[in-house]
Amino acid sequence: MKSNRGSLTVEASLVFPVFIFAVLSIIYICRLLLIEDEVQWALVRTGREVSVEYAVSGKSAVMTPMYLTVKMKQYMQEDIPVSMLRSKFHEESKDIELVADYNINLPFPILHRFPFHFTEKFHTRTFSGVNTRAEGDVQEGDIPVYVTETGKVYHKTLECSYLKLSISQVKYGDLEYLRGEDGGKYYACERCGGGVFQKEQEVFVCNFGNRFHSSRGCQKLTRNIRQIKISEAGGRLPCSKCAPSG
Repeated sequence: MKSNRGSLTVEASLVFPVFIFAVLSIIYICRLLLIEDEVQWALVRTGREVSVEYAVSGKSAVMTPMYLTVKMKQYMQEDIPVSMLRSKFHEESKDIELVADYNINLPFPILHRFPFHFTEKFHTRTFSGVNTRAEGDVQEGDIPVYVTETGKVYHKTLECSYLKLSISQVKYGDLEYLRGEDGGKYYACERCGGGVFQKEQEVFVCNFGNRFHSSRGCQKLTRNIRQIKISEAGGRLPCSKCAPSG
């Protein structure tokens, strides 16, 4: 009996540290995922803001790595140094490529020399909806209107509430009872909506479209607004709020 008790004690002393290490590893992996989501969300917010700022001011200074880094820090709760040195702005095409590089140290002091390196990216274009047209460029009956990439209607003003992006955080189980502004159900995003969801899991929806997202930083949650002539609207219908027909 004493021999058995001794062997159990030895086994427990060997297994327990491994168990504790496994639990701590799982907790830390979850923390890494949360940090990754936070950085991506901050990157999206930064990209949307500098896109509008450049369109209004026309100054490329809002695209410098230093300015982008300051913007990023405004939206991050974690005190993690983020480098935006690899971000690029293509002035000819007005494309904005934001690249955030950051390192996270392992929680074990002996492994601090081997940090995890992460890179988050976000691509967008400068906000063209606020660009003005030169006098005489718009002929009578060919007024400027505003459209989105996937929208089926056109808008007469940028102040239309249907153009304003509003993101809500809800529980997956509540999607069964929620509807978008067009009255349709929400379905999984093709980009971030893969996998199995639990009823209590938090997801993100917005006031347009019919998709829910597992990540707040999903690029599908951004929208690009273009100014076109009404003659170029194609099969788009007038917005029922800001451009009612009749």
